[in-house]
Amino acid sequence: MGSRDRQSSQETRPQEITESMGTSPAVHVISLGCAKNLVDTEVMCGALVTEGFCLAEEAKDADILLINTCGFIRDARQESEDAIQRALKWKSRQAGRMVVVAGCLVQRDPRQVAQDYPGIDLLLGLDELRRLPELLRHAQVRQAHVIPQGVLPSFLYDEHMPRLPLTPATYGYVKVAEGCDHRCAYCAIPLIRGRQRSRTIPSVLAECRQLLNLGMRELNLIAQDTSRYGEDLGDGTSLEKLLREIDRLPGEFWVRVLYTHPLHITDGLLDVLAHSRHVVPYLDMPLQHIATNVLHNMGRGMDGPSTRALLERIRAQYPNLAFRTTFLVGFPGETTADFEELLAFVRAFRFDRLGAFAFSLEQGTPAATMPNQVPPRTATRRKNLLLAAQQEISLENNRKMVGQKVNVLLEEKIRGRTWQGRTPFDAPDVDQVVTVTTRPGRKTPGFATAIITAASEYGWTATEK
Repeated sequence: MGSRDRQSSQETRPQEITESMGTSPAVHVISLGCAKNLVDTEVMCGALVTEGFCLAEEAKDADILLINTCGFIRDARQESEDAIQRALKWKSRQAGRMVVVAGCLVQRDPRQVAQDYPGIDLLLGLDELRRLPELLRHAQVRQAHVIPQGVLPSFLYDEHMPRLPLTPATYGYVKVAEGCDHRCAYCAIPLIRGRQRSRTIPSVLAECRQLLNLGMRELNLIAQDTSRYGEDLGDGTSLEKLLREIDRLPGEFWVRVLYTHPLHITDGLLDVLAHSRHVVPYLDMPLQHIATNVLHNMGRGMDGPSTRALLERIRAQYPNLAFRTTFLVGFPGETTADFEELLAFVRAFRFDRLGAFAFSLEQGTPAATMPNQVPPRTATRRKNLLLAAQQEISLENNRKMVGQKVNVLLEEKIRGRTWQGRTPFDAPDVDQVVTVTTRPGRKTPGFATAIITAASEYGWTATEK
């Protein structure tokens, strides 16, 4: 279908597990949700290791279980709550164990989490993440909760904070900003993460150098809205300027930009995406819908015709850009005609990559109290129809690639000479993969040139050239 969107769940898998220092307890970490949340987890792990804690690959070997939760939508909250319940069962099997819960679920409603799960030893909001080692030791002595105050967070990590990458060795994420100033009617992120707070260009560049020095070959720039990066600083900082600076760094690597907004796409940014040495020609721009009345009710700031005009201009001026988007179906007031318009649009535009989600009613957002709520079963059916249409498009698009030469980032050896990797047009976790038969002697991940030999809905097979 051109995309394999999912809620990601990553357990502690550092490249080298730090050995226990003295009597410091071992911590097993579970990170739920998006890549932005994963960066927070990596910051917490860096703080733990720096302060002498060790990380346990398996929960059975740990004294403390740390869960970094997601609270964005209903399914994510359920995943977080299921993880908490399993952790509390783990705690009950052996005296002295502790359960720590951090992240968006806690930030959103700490008192409710504390009330629902009194067995949790420590609750951390987003502003408390960097103080995790200190608060852990305090909790060990006092057995007390730390419940964040009901204020929006202000924390923003930088290149000086210890960070332990938990991604595969080939790629990493760089969070260039935190929070969001948009007020989309369905989204609770501003209520959880607060106002947008951008890092400076020198700070981001320093972290990019750090990750490249670790051997990473792809840097994925993330924020709630990367296209607004720098606007809050008021000094002319912009995503375009940041990308041009990163593109000057030496070495062989990719830079990918995720999570842009159509309101803030400029010709300068498109030019960087389409014509750079390191920045891959990949535009990730969630559109959410195409029907004007739905876009208006969502508070997206654009109508259907202006959205279509933007896309047509991008396709005409920058035909080499791979286009990824996501759509939200079942929004309150979405009619059958609205959905049919969206479905026809997807079939006509033929996005390279596409994800779809059913509306989740989030308390505290304007959409939660809107009239004409769409039944969940209807929203799910519409999502499935949209993904089925994209699956057909993806198969047709992928078949056109057979016989072509592509650059591939080989990431994981499957068996023998067979490796799995990605093209420049595919982001980690959410997009397609390519299975490559490599030349004899390949032992390490890295870049390769390959010829596509076969295609499916979800990717390709290829032979290294």
